Amino acid sequence: MRRMILIVAMILVAKWAVGESITIDGVAAFVNDGVVTVGEVREAIGPLMPQLRQLYTGADLESQQQELYADILDDLINAKLIMKAYDADTKINKDGIEKYVEKRVSDFIQERYEGDRQEFLKTLRGAHLSMEEWRRQMRERIIVGMMKSREVDAQVMISPRDVRRIYEENPKKYTREAKVRIRVILIQGATNEADRVARGKVVEDALLKIREGADFATVAREISEDGKAKDGGDWGWNDVRDLRPELAVPVKALQKNRVSDVIRMDGNYYLIKLEDSMLAGPIPFEEVRSAIEKDLRKKEIRRVTDGWMARLRKDAYIEIIKSSQP
Repeated sequence: MRRMILIVAMILVAKWAVGESITIDGVAAFVNDGVVTVGEVREAIGPLMPQLRQLYTGADLESQQQELYADILDDLINAKLIMKAYDADTKINKDGIEKYVEKRVSDFIQERYEGDRQEFLKTLRGAHLSMEEWRRQMRERIIVGMMKSREVDAQVMISPRDVRRIYEENPKKYTREAKVRIRVILIQGATNEADRVARGKVVEDALLKIREGADFATVAREISEDGKAKDGGDWGWNDVRDLRPELAVPVKALQKNRVSDVIRMDGNYYLIKLEDSMLAGPIPFEEVRSAIEKDLRKKEIRRVTDGWMARLRKDAYIEIIKSSQP
């Protein structure tokens, strides 16, 4: 098999020698009678690198890049194996698939370039792609997606019984802490005694105004000095255990829609309104059913995919070129 690949490489060199236009690229892996090039791997990695550079630097970035390279290469090897399985499957209506591919190509140009083929070709030239290469990539993505849908997605079934079992076997995981939804007015601490008196009066007047019927959110927008002021002081839902004791204790004593007395903490003044609350206890099954099902489906897809890939790799010739890796 390796000899066949080397013969192909010699033919490519011969074409280059007589002036035919070809792309010279390093080999990342040999897969049966084909190759995955370093360029293909780098092209797939490219869009992911900016985010990687935001998260990591130095040796950590290098390590993550190597891991990403290996993962992408593995995916590209799998794609080659899937395409070989497609070619060997005599039960697939290949004429129908090829017609569908042509329609997708035509629809893509129509939708993205309003049918302007010349503009589309200009974009391809800018990306150093020929029409034939782009169509090959599009065809491969479509066929790989179709094969995955048939061999994996169609085989994955998550039963309601399994979802219920996971819920009942993990009571701690599906238990929530006591939560409160609160609005807060914060007045920053004073720098001197006169300022302290003045700021204390502002918050006392605000409390009186609210208890006489003023809207808490409106008052918060007017005087609060934290980042949530523009949202009417809405702090959203919070686990009671995550609040400082100076805030948690008075909050737990409040009834719904009631406002606390003035709270002093770290020199600052707080008013808190309890919008809603949830007691600690089991999360109702209906609230987590879809999340459990999604998690089970993800794990089952991984299991079925791994089994499928293992079967495809069993009799395949695969050689990864270590020197090609970053």
